[in-house]
Amino acid sequence: MEYKKGFEIKPSEIQSDGTVLFTDGTDSVHANQIACEAYGYKYNAELGICKAYDYTSKLSIRSKENKTDIKGTNNTVERGVRDTLISGKDNIAKGENQNSFISGEKNEIERGVSNAVAFGKMSKPTHKNEFTVGGGGFDSEAGLLQMSVIQLSRRTTNDSDVVLYIDGDADEDNDAQILLPANSLVTYEIWLSALVTGGSSGTAGDYEAYVFLGVIRTTNDGTMAHNAKIDRLLGRTGSLGTQAINTDTAYTLKLQVAGLANVNIQYHAVAKLHINKTNVVEI
Repeated sequence: MEYKKGFEIKPSEIQSDGTVLFTDGTDSVHANQIACEAYGYKYNAELGICKAYDYTSKLSIRSKENKTDIKGTNNTVERGVRDTLISGKDNIAKGENQNSFISGEKNEIERGVSNAVAFGKMSKPTHKNEFTVGGGGFDSEAGLLQMSVIQLSRRTTNDSDVVLYIDGDADEDNDAQILLPANSLVTYEIWLSALVTGGSSGTAGDYEAYVFLGVIRTTNDGTMAHNAKIDRLLGRTGSLGTQAINTDTAYTLKLQVAGLANVNIQYHAVAKLHINKTNVVEI
């Protein structure tokens, strides 16, 4: 964790009883109420200590009351983290994270990201409902080298071009799109299925299934060079429109589909990304 502006101390460890220890970079130091609350923790004035949560021997009660369970050493949770489990060491939940799980070393969940899982070493989920496994990151930055899995979905009833969203959220917010990091090379494997559920012109049970394989280089300014190697039909019982990978928007990987008029189609995709990002040079 970085030093907050105006402070010369920062949290160094959360102990099993919820006590937050601070350091000045060399020695362990005592945090007053102002410093404790500046980092998003609660100050117990009666005991004169900074607390991340109130300890109880009953795990289920602690989880219900304090919304986090932290095991290991030097793990950090910032303001707004709820219903989250952390185990290992040097992991960080950056704040406003809910229903997430971190296990390993030096993993980090981006602020505002929920329903995420971070495993391994130095992984970094940046999307809601994302599963990541870190590959080490050369001990320099979380998210440099990792495998990521994200699910996309949508329902259609006509032949308009639409984009599948994370969690099926039908909006144009960035948190519903797959965003690729700058200065990175990403290979992807996307499995897409389309299932007809009805409609005046639809036959329930008709389907199509595809797999897409390719590679995308994303430059520092968001320009994307896309080399799609495979777009393969796995099987079908009827033609259900069109499907394509779209990289027209900077940093953004979209799965675009167009269904059929008066046919109700339910789409689901699983995107597996292999991320190789550099922080040494701009590409």
